[in-house]
Amino acid sequence: MFSLRSLRRAACVTGLGAALVLVAQAQAQPAAPALTEPARTLQASDAASPVPALPYRSVFADLPRGVEEGSGDWKAANKAVSQFPRGHIDLLQWEKARAAKPKEQP
Repeated sequence: MFSLRSLRRAACVTGLGAALVLVAQAQAQPAAPALTEPARTLQASDAASPVPALPYRSVFADLPRGVEEGSGDWKAANKAVSQFPRGHIDLLQWEKARAAKPKEQP
């Protein structure tokens, strides 16, 4: 177990360490703000001062367009998919039936 004395000592050491870190950070800050030109500061604070226009560039400009060159007939695609109403199991049965048929030899 910790005694009250050892807990106080640990609290003092921890507090002292935190204080030293804060002092070191405070000393790293500049003593005074950097001097600026008053005319430019006044111009920047004026809402009517001219601002160059920002060029617009869409974030979607460089996206890949896909593998297909053009778009197909969506009605035909829906009709082709609808022949398998139960999904994957119907597709497996269709493949099994195609594999069972003998191929014609030329």
